[in-house]
Parts: sequence; structure tokens; C-alpha cells
Amino acid sequence: FFFSSRRRHTRFLPVSWARRCVQETGTWGTFLSIYIAGINGKIVNAVIKVDFKLFVQRILTLLMIALPASFVNSYIDYLVKRVAIRFRSRLTHYFHERYVKDMIFYQISNLDSRISNPDQRLTADIEKWSQCLSQLYSNVSKPLLDIILFSKKLSDLVGWRGPFYMSSWYFLSGVLLRFISPPFGKLTAMEQRLEGQYRACHTDLLHHAEEIAFYKGQEWEKNRINQSYNTMMGHSISVLNKKLYMGFFDAMLVKYGAILVGYSIVGLPVFGPGREQYLQSVGTDASLITRDYVRNSSLLINLAKAIGRIIVSYKEMQHLAGYTSLVHEIKDVINDLSKGKYERTMVNQNKGDATTEDIKPVELSKGEIIEMQNIIKFDEVPIISPNGDILVPKISFEIQPGMNCVITGPNGCGKSSLFRILGTL
Repeated sequence: FFFSSRRRHTRFLPVSWARRCVQETGTWGTFLSIYIAGINGKIVNAVIKVDFKLFVQRILTLLMIALPASFVNSYIDYLVKRVAIRFRSRLTHYFHERYVKDMIFYQISNLDSRISNPDQRLTADIEKWSQCLSQLYSNVSKPLLDIILFSKKLSDLVGWRGPFYMSSWYFLSGVLLRFISPPFGKLTAMEQRLEGQYRACHTDLLHHAEEIAFYKGQEWEKNRINQSYNTMMGHSISVLNKKLYMGFFDAMLVKYGAILVGYSIVGLPVFGPGREQYLQSVGTDASLITRDYVRNSSLLINLAKAIGRIIVSYKEMQHLAGYTSLVHEIKDVINDLSKGKYERTMVNQNKGDATTEDIKPVELSKGEIIEMQNIIKFDEVPIISPNGDILVPKISFEIQPGMNCVITGPNGCGKSSLFRILGTL
């Protein structure tokens, strides 16, 4: 569902611009990280040799490299936020164009019952969807590039076993996390729906304040708002509990488990299959072994972070799937309303004065609307209530300028429905 919805939304997104900016900047950041890892090893080597002049030179070199590296990291964050703004702007302008066209804003709140809080869908949900999608670029594209470059560098230094062991550990961890992870996408979508319903309760209280005060319905409204809040909080606490034990597995597998594998990898040059050749190349100089250890551990840490971001990004994918379902739902509702289809909650009277609420689809067969000056004419137009009840099968009349017309009748005969039709509602 997420990927099919993602393809439908592709034309709203500046994909090529985002990928180009983030990946090009990320490439420079990765090369700088590799170079800094080498500098760290050389600084430790100078310390062990007690060579103050060499130590100062390499500290200054690290300082010179830290300036562009700091800018690149900051620029990546800046680009991700710019991408989120562009995502939101394009999708918002698209929905604004559809939302105010053909009285959709009226129909979605007065005729259709599927979305009770379109204001939140068009503001907060689109904002969170845009932020989540923009984070996906930096949490997938750059880590993939880091994995390729760091793996290549590590394989040159410690052999192919190092990157292979680390990648294998994270692969197994990802498969295990995939099986034990709750459906956070659905839980996120439900949390946003409950949040919207809670906000809608406060909005209803403000919109109908006069009627509520006149009929002294404040106690009922208080209970309704508290019930909505308690439902939302109960769901949030349930999600929080699920995140608690998932955080435990994440830390054990992705963090501490990777540390154990990492220490095993950085020990390969000294304890691994090619230890004789390596020890022969460095001789008895402990500073060279320390230099290689610091350099390899820095590269390995960066590689582990990159793979870990890929593994943990499943959470963001689930959140993105939840936000996508919310955005996709309002898009489907707008499309249905544009075609004259809507779903409305119907109150049915059962035996024993019991009532039930059912949601059933209603399709309106729209006739031809011709706008003319100084004339109102209905030609065999059916009068249908918002519930889909046919009040008048056909009605025809014509009102010319200067004519007086009075519409009378009992409640529910179709007076308001006639004016809704006249107002193209």
C-alpha cells in the first residue's frame, strides 16, 4: 500500500533535486570522514612516539579538515529540511487546488462522514509526512554510500572479512527486528486519527457554543471530550509500551551487539589469518599497531553507524506508511466527492426503538447546471436529502425577474435540500 501510494504522489515531489543535493553533499562528507579516520590514527601514533612537533602538525591538519566537515554536516541537515519544505509546499498546493474546487470543502464536512478533521489532515499530517519522507533520503541514500566507501576502505586495510562480518550481523539483526516489530505504521495512523478526533471535539464545542450553553449541555460535552482524550492517551501509552521493548532489542542488536562484532573485526590484523604478514610489516613498533587500530576502529564505527541507520530506518518507514495512509485517505475522499460519491453515517431505527449507525455509500447523479442571468429554472430535478433519501422524485418550475415565490412545507419535506441544490451544494 505504501509503495503504491508513494508512486501516486511522485509527481508532487522534487525527487531528482533532493537526491542530487543530498547525495553529492553526502559523498563529500563520506570522503572527509575517511580522511579524518586516518588523521586520528596518525595523531595517536605521534602521541605514542612522544613527537610533539609531529603531534601539533597533525592536530592542525585535523583542525583544517574539521572546518569543511562541520559545514558539510550542517549543510546536509539544511538540505533535508529544505526538501521537507518543498515536499510540503507541493502537496499542500495540490490539495488546496482540489479542496476549494466544486465546494469540496463543504461536502467533505457536511455530506461525507469518513474524515471528521480535514483541517488536521491538510496541515499537521502533511507536515509530518513531508518531514518523515525527507528524513528517508538522508537515512537511506547517504548510509548506502557510506557503506560502499567504508567497506571498500576497510577491505583494503583488514581484508574482506571485516565488512562481511559486520554486514552479516546487521542483516541478521534486521531480519529479527522485522519479525518482532509491531505494526508501527498502523499504530501511527491510528494515533493521528485519535488526535484529530480529540481536536475536533474542541472545535465542535467552539462552533456550537451558543446551542450547548442554551440547552445546558456542558456536562455532556465535558464527558465527550474526556472520553476522546482518554482514548487517545490509552492508545499513546500502548504505543509507548511497544516502543519500550523494541528499544531494548534495538540497543542489544544494533548497538551493543555491533560493538562486540566490531572489536572482533579490529583485532583481525593482529589475531586473524594474516597476522604473521601484518606483524612482520609493523615489526615491534607499538605506535604503528595503535595507529592502525584507531584508524580501523574509526572507519568501523562509521560503517556501523551507516548500517545501523539503514536497519533502524524501518521505524521511519513504518511511520511514513502511517502518514501516507492518512494523506492517501483524504485524497481518495476528495476524488470520490468530485465524482458525486460520498459515504455517510446513517441512523437506522430498529425494533424496540433501538437505533444503530451504519456507514453506507451514496452516489448522486448530477444533472447539467447552466448558469444564466435573471432566471431560476428547475427541469425535472429530484430533491434528495444529504442522507440519500428521495424527498421529491421530480420538480420543475421557473422564476422570472419580478416574480414572488414562497416555499412552504413541513419539516423534512425538502425545503433546505432545494436550496442546497440551488447553491450547487
